[in-house]
Order: sequence, then C-alpha cells, then structure tokens
Amino acid sequence: MRKPSNPFLVSGYHSPVYFCDRKQELDWLMDQFSNERNAVITAWRRLGKTALIRHFFHLIEKEKQGETIYIDILGTANLSEAHQRIASAVTRKYGDIKKGASPAWLKLISAIGANFSIDPLTGLPEVSVGVMPAKSVQASLEAIGVFLSDRGKPVVICIDEFQQIVNYPEDHAEAIFRSWAQEYPMVRFVYSGSHRHMMESMFSEQSRPFYRSAQILHLEALPKDTYGKFIRRQFKKSGQTIGQTELDLIFDWTRMQTYYIQLICNYLFGQGTITADKVREVCTQIIQQEVPIYSSYQQLMTSFQWKLLVAIAKNGTVVNPLAKDFISAYQLGAASSVSSALKMLEKKEFVIKTNEGLVIHDTLLMRWLQAL
Repeated sequence: MRKPSNPFLVSGYHSPVYFCDRKQELDWLMDQFSNERNAVITAWRRLGKTALIRHFFHLIEKEKQGETIYIDILGTANLSEAHQRIASAVTRKYGDIKKGASPAWLKLISAIGANFSIDPLTGLPEVSVGVMPAKSVQASLEAIGVFLSDRGKPVVICIDEFQQIVNYPEDHAEAIFRSWAQEYPMVRFVYSGSHRHMMESMFSEQSRPFYRSAQILHLEALPKDTYGKFIRRQFKKSGQTIGQTELDLIFDWTRMQTYYIQLICNYLFGQGTITADKVREVCTQIIQQEVPIYSSYQQLMTSFQWKLLVAIAKNGTVVNPLAKDFISAYQLGAASSVSSALKMLEKKEFVIKTNEGLVIHDTLLMRWLQAL
C-alpha cells in the first residue's frame, strides 16, 4: 500500500503509524473479542469512532486471530437495503472468483440473491447483490450466518451507524437483527452508532430486542496531552515543529473533535513554520469552504429555529435553554417556543446534550454561526 503523502489522514484507515493511541479502548475491544462478547460503541460524529474500529480490525487480522467485516448502513432506508450492504460486504470479503469458488460460497451466493457478471472495464468476473424483498431478508441473513460460522475461525462483523434500523418501516427490524446475532454465537458483532441516546435506548431498554445483549463503550475525545504528542511526532518526521500555543489554539477551536483536528493539521502540514496566525488562517479557510452548505441549513428551518440555533452557537454551551437569562439575552420570547424549536434541532442532531449542557454538534457550523 502506498505511503500517504500527508500523515494527517482525514478519511479511511492506513496503518497504526497514522493512528493516535486509544489504548484503553483497544484493550476493551480486544477483551470483548477474546471472551466472545458482542460490543456497542457510541460516539458523537467526528470523534474517530470508525478509525478506532478499523484499527481494531487491523490488529485482529494482522495477528491472525480472526476475520473481520466492516459494514456501514448509514443512508439505508429499510431492511432490504441493509441486507444489500451486508451481503455485498460478505461477497467482497470472500468472493475472489479468480481463485475459484468453493461449494459453500456458491451456495451462499444463491441464498443471498447475488448475480455473476463481467466487469466491462477489466473483463474479470464479479458478483453483485441486488435489493431483495423484505420477507426474504431473514432467510438470507441465516445463510450468511451459517457460512461465517463454518469458516473455522472467529469472524467479527461491525455494523456502523446501527441506529439507522430504528427508522426502518419494518417494525420487526430490531428483532430480525437480534435473532441473527443470537443464532450464530461464533460470529461476533460490534454495533457502532453516532446517535448516542438512540443507541443506548436500543441496548438498555428492557422492552427492546437487544436489551443487555452487548457491552457498551462510550467513546470520548482523546486527551490533549496524548493527541499533542502524536501531532508533534508527525510534524517532526517532516522537519516541522508546532508549539504548545498553536496546539492549544487548535484544540480549543475544534473542541477536541478528532476529524477537525486532523483536517487543520492536514492543511498545516508542509507549510513550514507553524504560527498562531497561520492556524487562524487555516481555520478561516476551512470554514469558508463549508459556507455554501451551512447557508443552505437555514432553508431547512423556521426563522425561530434558526434564531435559536444561532443563539446556542454564540453562547457556546447552554446549561438551561429555558432559563430566563438565556431567553432574554437572545430575545427568544416564550419558553414554550424555545422548547418546541429545540426538539427539532435535537432530532436533526444540530444540537446535542453533553454532560456540560447543550452544544452545536458540528464545531465548524458553530464557529461559522458565531461569526454571523
């Protein structure tokens, strides 16, 4: 694999060299895997959840402790689309037609409704999975479970953005996935999601199918000292240095959201001496590139919802959005109006609840709103 030209990756996973720490979380994941327990990872977006899973999978595969399959179901609208993602991931993992197809794999292909075709560009055979009727999904998942259980070694499946199944029109979606996981104990699952409260409800409410079926890890931001050492080390390899003042500026501006820290450092890499002014310049540049997207958000809200969003951004963290001081300071009128608008902002995840209070989820959006 080609070495990245910039050590501060903003997408994908390359190798441990470009991954920062998370030793405690990795030890926890390895303990779940070694003791055959399913795991749940929840984290707000931009905190490095997917990179952690990819790194965990890399370690398992490198040490030949098992096989791993990563599936992202974000954007799927129903059971059939989720099945398509799962079946496609399995066929990509095990379907090297050029090396020949085993009877077990051919049986799986038939069960999941896959088709053989020839790639018009390469002329090589490939397998594609279409959308199948919802009533056939459960049988297909069972076939996948049997195939993976017969591999003779542990298989770990990560289903990322797992909270998506709550929105499926099929009212039995959770039960189908729970039955699948329960029926094949040699297949381990990591359920990952960026909607923390929804994920917690799925696995902690007694009336839900997944109740107490997996151990839960809440992913928090990396410690500043740990991340600072990693950043300094990456810059040092290229002959660059970054001071504590500049690091503190980056950490405070991004609120320790991993993706934005990586993005700023990615921009700074190769620019020579790093100064506070250069950091501020990069931050402004990054925001300006997002303005067309952020501006369109206003069209998705009522004028009052937008006004409340701006107020929360300018305040930074709001402990009590219904407090008279907050409402008066931003001329928000009645507390009932604030409460109604807030429900929509939370539902759409523009605003999230943290231990400190309400905040804008997207740091870049917050910084842009603060400048209005």
